Amino acid sequence: MAPLSLIAGLFALTSMCSARKPTLAERGIPVDPTGVMTIKSSQGAEIRFKQPGKAGICETAEGVDDYSGYISLDEHTNMFFWFFEAREKPSEKPLTLWLNGGPGSDSMIGLFQELGPCNITEDLKSQWNPYAWNEESNMLFLSQPIGVGFSYETTRTNANGRYSLVNSTTTNTSHAAAVGAWHILQTFLDLSPQLDPDISNFTFNLWTESYGGHYGPAFYNYFYKQNELIRSGNVTGVELTMDTLGIINGLIDEDIQAPYYPEFATNNTYGIKAITDEAYTKAKVAYNTTNGCHERLVACKNTDRTSVAGQKICSGAISYCRSYVEYPYYNAGNAGVYDIRHPYSDPTPPEYFIDYLNLASTQEALGVNINYTSTNAGTVYTGFTNTGDWAYPDFLADLEEIIGWGVRVALVYGDADYICNWFGGEAVALATKWVGQEEFVRQEYSPFSVNGTEYGQVKEVDNFSFTRIYEAGHEVPYYQPEASLELFKRIIGKQPIAQGWY
Repeated sequence: MAPLSLIAGLFALTSMCSARKPTLAERGIPVDPTGVMTIKSSQGAEIRFKQPGKAGICETAEGVDDYSGYISLDEHTNMFFWFFEAREKPSEKPLTLWLNGGPGSDSMIGLFQELGPCNITEDLKSQWNPYAWNEESNMLFLSQPIGVGFSYETTRTNANGRYSLVNSTTTNTSHAAAVGAWHILQTFLDLSPQLDPDISNFTFNLWTESYGGHYGPAFYNYFYKQNELIRSGNVTGVELTMDTLGIINGLIDEDIQAPYYPEFATNNTYGIKAITDEAYTKAKVAYNTTNGCHERLVACKNTDRTSVAGQKICSGAISYCRSYVEYPYYNAGNAGVYDIRHPYSDPTPPEYFIDYLNLASTQEALGVNINYTSTNAGTVYTGFTNTGDWAYPDFLADLEEIIGWGVRVALVYGDADYICNWFGGEAVALATKWVGQEEFVRQEYSPFSVNGTEYGQVKEVDNFSFTRIYEAGHEVPYYQPEASLELFKRIIGKQPIAQGWY
């Protein structure tokens, strides 16, 4: 998730932090990949795929299969996916869907920068990751919604390459994205026996990040209810065992989290004062004043958000809140968006994977024939901004309902991140209404330790937890890979988070 005024600038940082880019003459317009295999469902959906690991791309562990390509529902619904088997006993391991946020951020971010089987070096080589989450689970990465990454409605070819095209109104709310992702997931599950017979354990986890604070509750809530319809025989589909929802540094509720922007900017645990006292006071006033951020968000909550007029109210609310409550930190221009310890212009982690995905050899191995670009991710971002989805109040209620179903829900926050800071995340956790809320609020934090090292602190009651991770920015698994893998293992393994089972 990036601030509105920073999108173009952050995209531009790619060239600053990457190795030499191949020229267009060297790369050329992407050609159609060879050796692509296709499997089709009786309803007309299909999966077109290759196995990049066989070509030495990313997951190179012997005997571990992976598949990448497109899950296509029709001519205009083509979603890029990359699936990795668990490194050991994949037929016994659960299925975890990973989604980055944005809106418009590709899940290749999580794959290459955080928790996938490999990361990319400065010389554009694939480097094996010993702390990949497919150590514990089969992993599915989706470039969603359509228009993100390699996913496309249609394409445009010009002298500079071939690019994904998407209309900004196609998928412009978290609920719409949830519906689209469910159909893609069901197609994947329906065709999985043909794709990989080892995909046989349909215990399902959804883990997400950043704007995933919207995606996670909306998607999981919708998935759960559709799964219940399958279970009861009211609709056809592949039944899942709904297990865990994990949200890393998520924007869940703007009204709860917005007041903590000025607080974190001045009173964070790193002793960094990123804004002046005057800017702090102005941001606090902007949240609380008449017709300020809070009142505008309440108006969004009370309006008809299915109408154009209602969406305009919500869009105006988020524009005001971000401009006057969140943005003073950016205007100061000194501290990092995703890591307060870093300078504002520091691209951390490095984005070498973007150039890597534009190598002809990589695209051939993945089974794609379009340029990898962030341009149309901006189109998706614009669509969500125009509807005001950022300000929608539904996601905390979704989360509360999910907890009530007995699903294990984990909120995880790196404590150096500004844009989705842990102050606001903790406030959401404490405000969440469920049968264990009073006990959760009263409970003291316990150290979260791995192999004798304390990596954070956790508050956990029954199936709900909040974990603060020390020395970690927005993308927690990048900063604390060993601890993040162990945290993931404990949560999906139904272990207590603080110490696990030893």
